[in-house]
Amino acid sequence: MTRRSAGYVSKKAHRKSRGGCVTCKRKKVKCDEVQPSCGYCSLRRLSCEYIHEPTSASTSASPASNATLSNGNSPASTVPVEEADFNDTSTPIPSWLIPAAQAASGPMPGSGFELLHHYKTFTWQTLTVRDDEVVVSIHRDSVPRLSLSHSHLLYALLSIAASHSNALTPCKQAENLALVYRQRTFAEYSKALQNITAENYESVLVTGMLLLSLIAPPESDTSKDDAYLVWMDSFLKMSEGLRILASLRWAAGIEKLSVYPLICRELRILPPPPTFQPSDNRNLHTRVGAVGTTPNHPNPPSTYYLQHSEASPVFLPPPLMNLLASLSNADSGSGPLDMHANTLYPVLHAFSPIFLSLYYYHLNPDFFVRVFVFCSFLMPDFLLLVKNREPRALVLVAWWFALAGLAPRGWWVGKSVEKFVEAVGRIVKEKGDQATQRAFESVEDVIRILKCGGSHAAARSVFVEWSGVDWDEGPKKADAWEASLLADWSTDLDFDSRMFSR
Repeated sequence: MTRRSAGYVSKKAHRKSRGGCVTCKRKKVKCDEVQPSCGYCSLRRLSCEYIHEPTSASTSASPASNATLSNGNSPASTVPVEEADFNDTSTPIPSWLIPAAQAASGPMPGSGFELLHHYKTFTWQTLTVRDDEVVVSIHRDSVPRLSLSHSHLLYALLSIAASHSNALTPCKQAENLALVYRQRTFAEYSKALQNITAENYESVLVTGMLLLSLIAPPESDTSKDDAYLVWMDSFLKMSEGLRILASLRWAAGIEKLSVYPLICRELRILPPPPTFQPSDNRNLHTRVGAVGTTPNHPNPPSTYYLQHSEASPVFLPPPLMNLLASLSNADSGSGPLDMHANTLYPVLHAFSPIFLSLYYYHLNPDFFVRVFVFCSFLMPDFLLLVKNREPRALVLVAWWFALAGLAPRGWWVGKSVEKFVEAVGRIVKEKGDQATQRAFESVEDVIRILKCGGSHAAARSVFVEWSGVDWDEGPKKADAWEASLLADWSTDLDFDSRMFSR
């Protein structure tokens, strides 16, 4: 075969496919131009569309196309140029027209664009229990925009989006991307924790919240109880980290943060607990503050006492009230000393406003928010009880999952939660006392009714055996309480106006 010199230029221009379909042109593959569907699109079951060329377009090269310059190179006019109508949405946009996005981790790859778009379109909706305009804007717009400046947050979004995409349409590539970005998230997040500044605090805080959904549950085919219990240990440990992060700014005005709506603990101040008579004819009280208010710091040292003049009565369903009574008996000296009583008291205190919100306002955003932030009240000594498989601590965590299942959406519901509750049941039946077992049976009842009758029926069932507390009366009493506040406010305003007029 004759060897040609480097300067050789063919006198006959290579014929390019001008009639190929849109897909082949976009993919930059040779199209066989078979209609109505070419071979490439038919094999891959893609939509095959052709763009009809203008009738004035010439199918032959211009005379200048065969000309050469004195230096042996072809003129630029010899390169066939296709007319592009950018008003036609079917016209593929060249890659050089797509602006490059520079994130903190470097140039954004194509897969990153797709996952970020998936997050902004679908995934964010699975991470919030509120649909108000502010929260929607933060999740959908502000957080993705913030992630471009902080790699730990960006990797968290991409991992969550890949996991969500894989859950909707199983794909090995999405599964691998979820794992890769999860590993990068933890690596970058660990670095960020070593140097928290005013500039990265919000991104670190949001990443800590998102990490709760990145804790991979056990494989669905495993039947070992320990796997689900360890999964719960990891989740609670990560929640503790989020609580510590929030505590860095809680006293300094955490409500001033732009992402505060994502971590706030309540949406409204609750009415005082209604007057009711517990089954054991005792009116147990809480020592710290009014029930339903967020403390000024994230770690309230709450303790229940039988009598306290400045306290509000605790509001818990009969099974948990009986559990509380058993702790109070030991604390008052009427029963055997319970070394874990002071650790369990604050957790029951954190439950009280959750049930109060459910009673007064039923299934509303305030209830969902209180359930969502419940773990931020859990202290290390309680987490240690859970890790040591203390039956009462496990039952309280199971109660939290049962209440969280009433939310309209969330990653915390599903097979993993059911398996965890089943594992707790086996421990409680073996090691729990009568009050603990009864409290767990109520958890099972709520979950069973939730699966069969829906969230409203399950929420109503919480108050079935609650003497003196009527599910249907709650909203009416809340309306009456709010009306009384309005009347008091009007009276005060009228009094002030009269004083001013003097």
